[in-house]
Amino acid sequence: MNHFDVMFKEALAFAKSRKVVPSDKYYNQMTQLQRQTSISIKSLAQLEQIRHIIDSVNKAIEHGETFADFRKRVQAGDIHLPRHRLNNIYRTNIQTAYNRGKWYEQQQNKKDRPYLMYSAINDSRTRPEHRARHGVIRPIDDPFWLDNTPPCGFRCRCTTRALTEQQAKERGITPVDELPPKTDDFGISPARYGEQFNNLVYDAIARLALENPKADLVGVAGQIEQVAMMIYPITTLDELLGQIDEETD
Repeated sequence: MNHFDVMFKEALAFAKSRKVVPSDKYYNQMTQLQRQTSISIKSLAQLEQIRHIIDSVNKAIEHGETFADFRKRVQAGDIHLPRHRLNNIYRTNIQTAYNRGKWYEQQQNKKDRPYLMYSAINDSRTRPEHRARHGVIRPIDDPFWLDNTPPCGFRCRCTTRALTEQQAKERGITPVDELPPKTDDFGISPARYGEQFNNLVYDAIARLALENPKADLVGVAGQIEQVAMMIYPITTLDELLGQIDEETD
């Protein structure tokens, strides 16, 4: 399987894994990190309408469809949104899935290409914050990428490019004191999903240890991990904790 096949497979898997949630919950109750594994559409109250649009996006990714194809499928579901809104939904979600797939592919090859370079389009539509990140080169597992992995906003066209150590040194590795400041855009690396998962598991084990001092925590830990892996990352934080509690009562 070549690198494009890996990237496409991971992009599609990510797109299909996100849980569709009501817009009020997504925008008013969920943290930025929780939103990375969920999806919604602002101003649409009916869950079925949101799900139909997201399913249409996923089909566009899977079959390489154009915006016109996507728009036609959405309208077939008797959903009518302004063209610019649909275009925003289409491009943002496809770019998000593409970059997530690319991240997973880069992680699999980081032994040969241990550095990433942030790449912006740098035209008249590029946001200043994104332009400031352009050309930044840091190790692939550097903390910088935890909050600066594209997409970094709606309709963000930025991406990252994996570099060999020699390429990184020739271009110049960006010093820490020259890194652009963190912004409130998207930019959250998939690496944080694993961080969130581990925190949930360890917190649950610690809670059970206090409540049941004589419990077989090794067995409990395995049970928690098995439950979490079945539903993660297609659920929200509070629902995952609820599932863990149900399985360990």
